[in-house]
Amino acid sequence: MGIPCFFIEPTDRIRRALRRFRSPTTGKCPLPRGYCNAVVPLDEIESTTETLNDTWPHDDPRWPTRCECGYAFSDKDEWQLFTARLYRRVDNGEVMTLREAPPGAMWYADGMIHGDPPRYCGPDGHCLAVVTPRNTDGTGRHEWIVDSRCSNCDMLDDHEHKCWVRHGTPPNITVDKNGRTCGAGAGSILVHDGGWHGFLRNGELVVC
Repeated sequence: MGIPCFFIEPTDRIRRALRRFRSPTTGKCPLPRGYCNAVVPLDEIESTTETLNDTWPHDDPRWPTRCECGYAFSDKDEWQLFTARLYRRVDNGEVMTLREAPPGAMWYADGMIHGDPPRYCGPDGHCLAVVTPRNTDGTGRHEWIVDSRCSNCDMLDDHEHKCWVRHGTPPNITVDKNGRTCGAGAGSILVHDGGWHGFLRNGELVVC
């Protein structure tokens, strides 16, 4: 049984949060990520742009004050107004950010398209992204840019071919080597560091 894919589209709303963090160069955190960090949800607003800056008043009492490890942030630590675009599932209307999107989520990441001829551009003129599991046990998440280059491509000077050839209309997509392609692999995606390895077939992520 594979993981069914579903398509998400961007909305005209962003989710905002207040974030405090300490650079790992100024102090280590005992938690796994290695640096002190805390985020507090702020609100959701209509917006055409996303931001990542220090523009929110520092005297707002909603700012987080401590990392989960117990470290109390100082005024010299980073202040950040953090925003994320909200996406909506086409099939059921569920709303999420890309960070929250689980394995099976699929969207057009057209900001990745560049160059002449256009690179990272699929047959429909879009750049397709899919979330796969990160780990072999099916946990975690990894963002696969289907129309990008694979790490072991053997046609680096050919910008017309596709390392992964995709067919169909999202979310009912199949990815294989049936088309102008390189000699790398058999159309599967292998997450780095020995992670999840599988195929996208008939709109499902299936383990190799």
